[in-house]
Amino acid sequence: MHAKEVPRSGGKPAMSYKAGANMLRLGQAVACIIVAMLLGACSGALPFQSDGQAQPSASATYGAPGKSKHMRATTARDILAEWGTFGIERKAARRGRVPDAIRSYDDPPELAMSVDDIMANAVCHSCDQKPYHQMVLNASQQHGVPASLIHAVIQKESGYNPSATSKRHARGLMQITPQTGRFVGVRDSRRLYDPQTNINAGAAYLKYLMSMHDTVDKVLAAYNSGPGNVRKYKGVPPFRETKRYVKDVKKYYASAAIRPR
Repeated sequence: MHAKEVPRSGGKPAMSYKAGANMLRLGQAVACIIVAMLLGACSGALPFQSDGQAQPSASATYGAPGKSKHMRATTARDILAEWGTFGIERKAARRGRVPDAIRSYDDPPELAMSVDDIMANAVCHSCDQKPYHQMVLNASQQHGVPASLIHAVIQKESGYNPSATSKRHARGLMQITPQTGRFVGVRDSRRLYDPQTNINAGAAYLKYLMSMHDTVDKVLAAYNSGPGNVRKYKGVPPFRETKRYVKDVKKYYASAAIRPR
């Protein structure tokens, strides 16, 4: 004979174990549906929508609206990829730059020649027919500056015009200013129009700059824009004129120093 269940205080029978388990499973199912709907909303498609009904999100494509005919819903992988590059590629695109990771290095920067390199290749193989070559040789031997480098500077500075004068009062073949002339010992600035005096002054100044810098690029940049700017920028200054000057003089030097085949 079984004993009858005695009601608890309050008059209601206790909920059976089976009914409680069913309620727990129902709550879990509802929670899963809610989570699935939230994830679907983030990716642009609800779990009960088919692939054809899914609405594309704003980040589904990077093109302008209306340009892409086939748009797909954003997936979790797309979102993670976007987070992984957040603040890098788009910021670079706004400034018109290409990120370093995808920048092409097909055109590497030109390597700077050292002062030792030009001193080891001091012979001028195609200078015999150049104007003022004997004066250039005299200055080259006196100051220890390659004749091909002196010719290159003359060609760039004045085009071999001994009467050339710049807006900054640079004078003669190598465009020596009165201040630079006094620095190298030419006290009368009128003498800077004399070809031999001017070439000697320019060669002496080049020798001074070569003793201060380790590359030809820095030497030429200092000759054009001043040693102070080279020290300030720790190399060739970011001036368009100076960069062009260095490139042109090196081109003229190479054409004179390299033996023709």
